[in-house]
Amino acid sequence: MQMSPSPLSMLSYKGDLSICLKFVSAEHISGKKRGFDDKGELHVIVKEARNLTAVRTNGYSDPFCKGYLLPEKSHDSKRKSPVVRRNCNPKWNHIFIFDNVSWDELHERSLELTVWDHDRLTTNDFLGGVRLNLGTGYSDGREVSWMDSTLEEIALWQAMLDRPNCWIEGTLLLRLHMNQLK
Repeated sequence: MQMSPSPLSMLSYKGDLSICLKFVSAEHISGKKRGFDDKGELHVIVKEARNLTAVRTNGYSDPFCKGYLLPEKSHDSKRKSPVVRRNCNPKWNHIFIFDNVSWDELHERSLELTVWDHDRLTTNDFLGGVRLNLGTGYSDGREVSWMDSTLEEIALWQAMLDRPNCWIEGTLLLRLHMNQLK
């Protein structure tokens, strides 16, 4: 599922993120003893980013990708790719696994992937992000700001939900910020 930026969005273009998603049901998890209440896993391959902003004076960035399965945003729930030095088109091919999650729960949760420039001396710089969910604005009956996916993000998430145990691949435009979309 390839999306190309419209002329208007080129003014705010931050780059693209290519990913693969798969919900693995409990019965398809290899090497795991199954119990009555077993849940599955969400597998995410962060393949690459393209056309990232160069934030360093040398014309490059040192990008890495960070992921959370919202509403959890604790240190323990964070997933992080390696840093790719001096590159605005990093190829990570790094897998994030979020375990102990059911297919039903994924209807109420959101996968947030953000791309950052690593800086050893100061705070990391935000380069862009995506937020994949059903875009309902609600989780567990409560209004939340992070269930705000774009149509392209919703389509990729829905395709993953529609085809459990199958990889779904897509390339999404990075958002300028992760504030709630209006």
